[in-house]
Amino acid sequence: MSRGAENATLLLARHGRTAYNQAGRIQGRSVVPLDEVGVQEARHLAAHLQGLPQPPTQLWSSDLLRAEQTAGEVAARLNLPVRLDARLREQDFGEYEGRALSGLLETDPAFREAWTQDFSLLHPPGGERFADTAARLRHWFEDARPRQKSEVVLAVSHGLALHALLCELTGLNSGEARRRTLFHHANAAYTALTLDPASGRLLEYSAVQSGHLPVAATSSTS
Repeated sequence: MSRGAENATLLLARHGRTAYNQAGRIQGRSVVPLDEVGVQEARHLAAHLQGLPQPPTQLWSSDLLRAEQTAGEVAARLNLPVRLDARLREQDFGEYEGRALSGLLETDPAFREAWTQDFSLLHPPGGERFADTAARLRHWFEDARPRQKSEVVLAVSHGLALHALLCELTGLNSGEARRRTLFHHANAAYTALTLDPASGRLLEYSAVQSGHLPVAATSSTS
């Protein structure tokens, strides 16, 4: 991906692995720390970002623990302050938080359709609509996007939140993105976006980057 000096860059990274990821449980807003593998993934991400031709100059993070811990590893490596923002949180899964993904896929047909085909259909009981998740991520982007040439902003967030934001920025609906297997982030993987610094218009985006990780994560939960 080209990151010319005339443009700005936004890096969108997912947090490292947690015990819920490993067990296939829905996390949503749950407070779950990184497990040992997740800490190592976060450190690999930090080292990789430090070695980029243009490392991050600003660092934002969801205020949920797993994202904050991941951002903390990057902050320590790059000597950057972390700006915590609740708008970067994962979609709220309400009554489904903590439940096994496999069980929900077996027992809830509406959830199964949304999870396997089109995330925009997600509206867990007592939780948040996918459209509302996308709207708050869009608001964060409008406030925090890089506005200077050569500026590189990194945001650490969550799987569905990143999917929602990338759909917003690319104009793709979630169903189409799923069919094309786009915007799926393994733990501690990231996407790089080239933006026009004046308008915030998306010029280019990379495939999800995970080559810096020693073992690719397989979890699809948040």
